[in-house]
Amino acid sequence: MAEINLLKQSSGGSNLKKNSSKFLIRGLLTVLVLLVAYYGWLFIESKSIDNKTVAAEAQINTDNQSALDAKGRDELLTRQQQLQTLSGLIGPHTYWSQLFKPLADATLKNANYSSLTVGKDNGLVLNVTVPTLEDLDKYMQIFNLPGFDQNFSDVRIGGFSKVQDKNSTSVKFEVQMQFDPKIIQYQPQSNNAG
Repeated sequence: MAEINLLKQSSGGSNLKKNSSKFLIRGLLTVLVLLVAYYGWLFIESKSIDNKTVAAEAQINTDNQSALDAKGRDELLTRQQQLQTLSGLIGPHTYWSQLFKPLADATLKNANYSSLTVGKDNGLVLNVTVPTLEDLDKYMQIFNLPGFDQNFSDVRIGGFSKVQDKNSTSVKFEVQMQFDPKIIQYQPQSNNAG
């Protein structure tokens, strides 16, 4: 007679295959659902950004039109163009009067200047008269003061002689030096009123 086995016989391998394939399918479905949700969110977000961009462009166009229609705009543009033209004209211009302040800061009160000649390569020649040789010595010491070399360099004194006037004698000499060309360039004044 045939034997009947009433005990349930199951193979552990086929059950594991069924369970692992179920988990794999569920995992893939979860990833697919997440990907669809992510792309749906990207689509909605891009539409929102497009709408904001269209609204911003409309606001820019409105602002541009109101600026173009502003009262006095033509007058403002005319004055702006005039200022640019003026700045272009005076920008490269040299101002020789600006040379006098640094020179005045580097001189004696009793020194008299009979001529000032500006040569090539920022050369400067001064004809100076002082009352005595002691004043000439004091005048030469000015060139050793701190800050003098900021504006002037290569100082040479020569050709000094005693000059007899009606009632007095004086010492006349020549000063040759180089000056910084930035002194005579246009320097716009800033308005600090506010």
